[in-house]
This record gives sequence, C-alpha cells and structure tokens, in this order.
Amino acid sequence: PVSLLTDGRERATAFLPTDAAFKRLASALTGKQVRSEAKAFQAVAGLGLETVEEVLLLHVVPGATITAKKALKSNGAKLTTAQGEKLKVKVTKAHSSSPRVTIKDLSKTSSNARVIQVDINKGNKQIAHGINNVLLPKAL
Repeated sequence: PVSLLTDGRERATAFLPTDAAFKRLASALTGKQVRSEAKAFQAVAGLGLETVEEVLLLHVVPGATITAKKALKSNGAKLTTAQGEKLKVKVTKAHSSSPRVTIKDLSKTSSNARVIQVDINKGNKQIAHGINNVLLPKAL
C-alpha cells in the first residue's frame, strides 16, 4: 500500500503530521520529553515496522485529491484511509476567524488533528495538508 504514494500516478490525499506532532507522540510513548527529531524517530520506530506502516497509512486517503476548498465543504464526511479505517472531518467556523478543519482521531488516547497547512503539492494527482497531531488507529 505504501507504493501508492511513491509513483504519483494514483489520486491521493495525505495528512502530514508536523515534526512537533511526532515529538509529542514520541514523548507520550517514552514518558520523557523528546526534543530532537532523531529521538522522535527512534521512539516511533520502536513501535515496529507493521505498526508504523499502519499509522502512516491512516494518514492517506487513496482515490481522492481533496483540496482545501473541497475540505471546507466536507463537514461530517467520512474518509476511508489506505489503512482501512474511516476518518471523520469536522469543519467549524468561529465568528472572527477562518474556518477550521479537524480530523477526528480514532484512538481514545490521542487528540484530534487540526489542519494547519493546506494544499501542499496542489495541482497534482496527490495533495497533502499539514496537521498538528499524529493520528492513531483504534487499536492503539
């Protein structure tokens, strides 16, 4: 399934956690403050290849190029991920600010992810949006 992202020929939308999101996940895994990318990588890699692949595939929606414009019209949508689970989209609008797009996390132990950067790689079959948390599968 990871090959879906490597050739660029298939439509897909990826939700990309920031480095800070991975550091927070690593801190939660280790119980210690993780400040470096290298330590975050070690902690996450320690979950095992199958688990890391499952987590990464949860961040990819195959078959759809979802732009920010489309996302703002998708409140309540359920997106089937390459991992097989469905993510729910929530769009909220405060009176004085721009609309906010949130992806509901499936795990009961982590927070929902807010889209903080949109339309990365726009104009191609594959698009990405930066998010502020790592999404976790139900099993984690």
